Amino acid sequence: MQHATMASRIWGPWAGGSALPYVYLAAMALMLWLLNQARRSFWLCALLAWPGTVCHEACHWLVGRLLNGQPVHFTVLPRREGRGFVLGSVALRNLRWYNAFFVGLAPLILLPLAYGLLLWRLGRQPAFGWAEACIVFLLANLVFASVPSWQDLRVAARSPVGWLLLAGALGWGWMRYGAPALDPSHSKHSTPKETSRAPGANGQRITADPPFSFAPIRVIRGSLPS
Repeated sequence: MQHATMASRIWGPWAGGSALPYVYLAAMALMLWLLNQARRSFWLCALLAWPGTVCHEACHWLVGRLLNGQPVHFTVLPRREGRGFVLGSVALRNLRWYNAFFVGLAPLILLPLAYGLLLWRLGRQPAFGWAEACIVFLLANLVFASVPSWQDLRVAARSPVGWLLLAGALGWGWMRYGAPALDPSHSKHSTPKETSRAPGANGQRITADPPFSFAPIRVIRGSLPS
């Protein structure tokens, strides 16, 4: 009984064996597939992905604002660029080693937001209808927009913060799961060794890429103080 109560607190509607969560997941998967197929049409993609584009760029803007990135431009108006198109962008004036990692990966915030919204809806035992279809559409947009673009990843990779966090995570995973158990009879003759390194990064002025944009975003190299 105690284990069932604990599982219910952690997993919520997923612990009861109901088919409703899986129906929601199937509907979200279908909507994500439709959003991906819509990329073939400029206006269709811009229209269907617009809620996610707003959330994606808002994450860049908010994190940049909080971490002194000094955002200077925000737009969610789609435009054609070369052979592809850009759904939205954010320009920052003060991208530095200490904030580039968090600004670049800011859209990942949308994943726990989508999960919280999903749990909230499932906890209300909803009946399928237009209201739930709109919720599924919003959830799919949040997941679709949470994926950092290649430009976002390149910006994040310039920061040593991300490499240090990655080295720490790998070191923790090795110590927790991968390190071989020591034989007590040979413990005096063996000592574990571990090393880590992290490359540096320079601050840049960027224009953040929208989710799943077809066009590369310009990176303007400036002479800003480090």
